[in-house]
Amino acid sequence: METQYIAKALIILSMVATAPAEAWVAAKAMEAIGRNPEAGDSIFPKMIVAMAICESTAIYALVAFFII
Repeated sequence: METQYIAKALIILSMVATAPAEAWVAAKAMEAIGRNPEAGDSIFPKMIVAMAICESTAIYALVAFFII
């Protein structure tokens, strides 16, 4: 029973950690676009994909939280 609580705590930690990760991805992409505006058309789609990957981690963790 206690291991279930530990597992849920770790899952919550992974869900909480995705928010700063997404913010970091967006900040670095905007910084790169600010330094080289001509590369914005190349950087922006890659940023969206990276943020989707970060968000999918949170979604998988949410699903795992309710399964455990």
